[in-house]
Amino acid sequence: MESHKDCEINGPHSMGTTIIGVTYNGGVVLGADSRTSTGVYVANRASDKITQLTDNVYLCRSGSAADSQTVSDYVRYFLHQHTIQLGQPATVKVAANLVRLLSYSNKNMLQTGMIIGGWDKYEGGKIFGVPLGGTLLELPFTIGGSGSTYLYGFFDQAWKEGNDTRRS
Repeated sequence: MESHKDCEINGPHSMGTTIIGVTYNGGVVLGADSRTSTGVYVANRASDKITQLTDNVYLCRSGSAADSQTVSDYVRYFLHQHTIQLGQPATVKVAANLVRLLSYSNKNMLQTGMIIGGWDKYEGGKIFGVPLGGTLLELPFTIGGSGSTYLYGFFDQAWKEGNDTRRS
């Protein structure tokens, strides 16, 4: 039987989402942890925080799972309609702007931050961040979620601008 000392219920807990999107020469890499928590309780150890929006665009979700899933469902639907009407897949920028539009229009009700990443034939690999409030940021890399502070220190030191796929 464990003693009270071994449990450390009142000790610090490292629970929270970490999502990341990184560009490189030729594409993008998206990543997310797989644990869903509610406070100190881990509700699911194997949740999928990366959602496919189209064949070439994905969304990383942090914050309220219900909010981010609803936004991704709407965006997926609108992108499907876009593809049918235009006869070609939407660009990463179009997908990111739809996420921004929904997030900004509902900023007083949504508690989610998202990263949109993918590849299209016009601009190649792109990463966009949409933090709380619905701002749209195009970046060579972006990190989100409550665990992001740990990675920002590493990326600030290790990121090399030559990895950036954006053109000057």
